[in-house]
Amino acid sequence: MQSLYALQKCDEANFELAKEFIDDYFAPDLNSMEVQDKELLARNAKLAKRVFQESYQKEEIADTEGTSEEVRKAVSEAIDYHNSLVKKDHVFVKKNMLEEVNTLRYNYYLLLQLVIEFSEIVNEEAENKKKRLLESGRQVFASELNLYHNKAIQTLKNNSSLSNELIRYNVSWKDDELDVRDWYRDILKKNEQYKEYLNNASPSFEDDVEMVDTIVRQIIFKSEPIVKFMEEHDLYWAENKAALRSMLKKTIKSLEEDSEHVELIDLSANWEDDREFFKVLFELTDEHGKEYEEIIKKYARNWDTERFAMTDLIILKMALCEMINFPSIPVKVTINEYIDLSKNYSTQKSKTFVNGLLDKLSDVLQKEGKIRKSGRGLIDNK
Repeated sequence: MQSLYALQKCDEANFELAKEFIDDYFAPDLNSMEVQDKELLARNAKLAKRVFQESYQKEEIADTEGTSEEVRKAVSEAIDYHNSLVKKDHVFVKKNMLEEVNTLRYNYYLLLQLVIEFSEIVNEEAENKKKRLLESGRQVFASELNLYHNKAIQTLKNNSSLSNELIRYNVSWKDDELDVRDWYRDILKKNEQYKEYLNNASPSFEDDVEMVDTIVRQIIFKSEPIVKFMEEHDLYWAENKAALRSMLKKTIKSLEEDSEHVELIDLSANWEDDREFFKVLFELTDEHGKEYEEIIKKYARNWDTERFAMTDLIILKMALCEMINFPSIPVKVTINEYIDLSKNYSTQKSKTFVNGLLDKLSDVLQKEGKIRKSGRGLIDNK
């Protein structure tokens, strides 16, 4: 949905850029020695933009009375320019959509590594303190190293599968080492639960797990500097953080005393199939967007057109695409999914609007034979 929204915004920008192209085409040539008829150029630009607006999404350029050869040429070149921009944006948005999934996976491993980094800083700080105290014969308290010796973190650090994934995705805090040290000094060390943890002379495995959980919940996801950092490095942080929090929680919960097992959470049980699903959903919704829009508007007569927020329209088009093109997905499943999507991304009234219109559209299109279900989609629709 975000990618289709981005595409819509790109298309709007490309339309304006094409009109600017026409303005530039008919702009007076300041280097010309000939007299420029500025009024004629302005009229031609205005006419060309009108013809372009009527023709840019059609197979043929509209014949308009009074168009000169120069106007026709400008419109033709503007359409070519517009189409080239659209093509580039569609390729970029689609590629970016698929790569964003890897960003979510990368951030999952990055935040696990951040917990490990904090423990390493504790050890480094303790070693430096030992050197300073050497002459006086004093020593650091053993509990000051609780986070470094944290058995849950040691399990993460020594897990070969996690180590392989960190290498595979090139996960490292090396370039942001100063930020990590600042977060440790200014946030973690001042956390009350962490202070209590350092006073525990002999933390149990459960205490260690609880501390890791505290670092994730209270330090990583609630500290403004870390949240700001993640927002700057992940365009979709606001949407991704809930999934990341859940993934990290499951991994922490999977840790067991005297066990090397670490449950590394994947985004999907069958990623290749899911990847293909949302790639096809994106492509078909984009390809048939105008067709779906006409269907929606035809049966939306009982709803105020002001309710058609752009996000509502995109959600409705995606839902129609899914109902029509994916026979194994039950209609009621599709409707429920897109109602949830409207709750998160659209207006307060969108839930009722999307629900009512999709119910109506599904009934009409099933009667017309445009929605045909098979397999699970047919069984679960009963």
